[in-house]
Amino acid sequence: MMLTTGELKQAAEYAKRSLKYETFASKRFSTYTTYDLFISHSFKDKDLVVGLYYMFDCAGYNVYIDWIDDASLNRENVTDQTAAIIRQRIKQSKGLSYIATANITSSKWCPWELGISDGMHGRACILPVLYGTFKGQEYLGLYPYLEYKKSENLTRDDFYVCDQKGSGKCISLREWLLVVHKSNG
Repeated sequence: MMLTTGELKQAAEYAKRSLKYETFASKRFSTYTTYDLFISHSFKDKDLVVGLYYMFDCAGYNVYIDWIDDASLNRENVTDQTAAIIRQRIKQSKGLSYIATANITSSKWCPWELGISDGMHGRACILPVLYGTFKGQEYLGLYPYLEYKKSENLTRDDFYVCDQKGSGKCISLREWLLVVHKSNG
């Protein structure tokens, strides 16, 4: 199922009431950490991203979010050094998820991050967040998309990467992160 802004806000509220939020709030980047996903998003969606972080964490994924892991990065003064740090964090991640909301369309950095990860890993996907109907930029149709599935028989809910090219095939995010793409291969 595609996630909605309401579901993410609800997850964020739950995260703030849980013990995991303390860990989340005090999380800091380590050069020894490998992340499952770099989360590319608009800072205007910060409240939604808290809920998304919580959902990824509950599903067993370690995700990088710049304002959490690198709190000292200055978003107001973007420099060559900032770009180098972001490029390094993408390199330390197995893939990237582009959080597609209405706010992301005004971002200058998110399309750059998407292209960097696609070129570096061959693993980039979009996660459309619905508020009414989803309308993304045309180039987003080139990438697979993430769906969130509530578990009926499994031990936890999980994310699945689905093909947009008509096959309708989905694999677990865990499996997708292990795939060696031809461009890396």
